Amino acid sequence: MEKLNISGRFAGKTVIITGSSRGIGRGVALGFAAQGANVVVHGQDETKLKETAKAIEGLGVSDKNYLIVQGAIQDQTTQEKLIQEAIKKFGNINVLVNNAAVSHKDGLDPNSAENLDFIYQVNLRSVYTLTNLAIPYLIKTKGNVVNISSVGSQKMSDGLVPYCMLKAALDHFTRGAALRHAKDGIRINTVSPGGTETDFVHRHGGDAEVTRKLGEKWKNLFVPMNRFATPGEVANIVIFVASDDASYVTGANINVDGGVLAGIPSSNWMK
Repeated sequence: MEKLNISGRFAGKTVIITGSSRGIGRGVALGFAAQGANVVVHGQDETKLKETAKAIEGLGVSDKNYLIVQGAIQDQTTQEKLIQEAIKKFGNINVLVNNAAVSHKDGLDPNSAENLDFIYQVNLRSVYTLTNLAIPYLIKTKGNVVNISSVGSQKMSDGLVPYCMLKAALDHFTRGAALRHAKDGIRINTVSPGGTETDFVHRHGGDAEVTRKLGEKWKNLFVPMNRFATPGEVANIVIFVASDDASYVTGANINVDGGVLAGIPSSNWMK
């Protein structure tokens, strides 16, 4: 487990993190839990959810301070349950982290309309509807929303066209929602990770070994820092954006990409 910052900065505050049974989402959940927050963990895989719960308890956190909600994020019933169960157990909502995402659906042509529709339901529509469900509670707490986007929203990949275009739409939603709710005292921002050490790609249909080799080639060529981020490094930025330290930040998109969007170092492509 990565070293976590332990504090009571979020004591008494409730944070919902979608897609937090693994990867970046799990890192975010652990980071908030370590800083005293009541954490609502969400995912579909029961085994992974139990692993996240065990990791949270490993921080010395009581089950009184976290909640598990299982279900597909694109389902309205799951979205409503996240809000209702959070309020029922903790009484408030201070931060919503919209992290759940997919790159494509197994068994579908990546360029098909069916694949586009599936990614839209998970990566964009769920964010739109869940954010709107949370807004009345965030108004009461002067809370905030952090949407997890991707460098793919700003740098297209021809193999992930639906994913990238919908992440770009997510960035625009963030800006529009930030403008709409600034008067309510709600901040809404985006964090865009680059390559991160998770199982995101191969669990959505990619061969693990092929993915590893492509990842090595990609980071050595395109990532100026020559490595991928850890989930904890992304989580640290999410937690900062959600904290009072970022009280004047809204409608922003913070890239956590090791310099990918800055350009390609000549020392890499001239080898």
